[in-house]
Amino acid sequence: MKDNGNTKYDLLIERLCETFAALYQGVTIDKTWLCERFGIAERTAYRDLARLAHVLDEVSSGRFKLTANLLPSLHTGHLAEFASFAGVAHLFPHHDGHSLRKRMNSADNIAIHGASSRENQQYGDLMNSLDKAITARTEVTCFYREKSRRLQPYRLINHYGLWYLAAVEEDCLKSFELARIAEFSPTQIAFAPDASVIEELDTTPGIRFGKRTDVTLHVSAHAATFVTRRPLFPAQRLLEEHQDGSITIATAISDQNTLFRWLRYWLPDIRILAPVALSAAFMQDLQARCEPATSEQPQEA
Repeated sequence: MKDNGNTKYDLLIERLCETFAALYQGVTIDKTWLCERFGIAERTAYRDLARLAHVLDEVSSGRFKLTANLLPSLHTGHLAEFASFAGVAHLFPHHDGHSLRKRMNSADNIAIHGASSRENQQYGDLMNSLDKAITARTEVTCFYREKSRRLQPYRLINHYGLWYLAAVEEDCLKSFELARIAEFSPTQIAFAPDASVIEELDTTPGIRFGKRTDVTLHVSAHAATFVTRRPLFPAQRLLEEHQDGSITIATAISDQNTLFRWLRYWLPDIRILAPVALSAAFMQDLQARCEPATSEQPQEA
């Protein structure tokens, strides 16, 4: 009986130590986490939570984190938060902090080729000022593309390695590349955030804003593998798979020139089915680009 008692308490100590180690790395726990992690009953899980209550802060109903004054200044939980913030967490099969740390320990075995970027160190002060203005909801002024601007800043966006400011100018949401912003100055003029602008920012991939047009595209069997493996178009949706391996997809665009650039790259594998007017506009644009430049013929001597 004494040995059984010792075993029981050994398991309890091991369980509490492992739980505290997870908490120390920023993990949020609840009774379900304890039950699944250690194969214990709910009643035992509640007892464990009670034993640890003096070092826990409740973050939501029944969910707990290690009290702030016991957390380290940097832990694997922060690593997971940063990976999510930077938009790279999805690159890994498991993106909790512990798994990401293991990948970093094998850094010599892994190469990640993402979007390239210019050096952004010189934009540190500008980004800090914009961050403050966005938080305070105050307007800013600047000189951009040979024009003085008064903007209501909403969000900083990194798009393919370049930083942009999403801001409202004259009731229109636009994007402004930070590298082209000059004569920047914050103001004390407050503005009320527009819920429709925030919704558009939350639902629009990229930096092209405004009214979107639904477009239907036919994709050849050759290109279908690439298009379905990684979505190439905004709000891409699969509509139909055909017997020859080709597919029909839908997308929503706010800038036809961006779509036309992609279509030129994928010629002749992707074409516009609808709207017909947009298909005609693309063919006209393509024809104009293919026509040889006219030049005067040299005169005979």
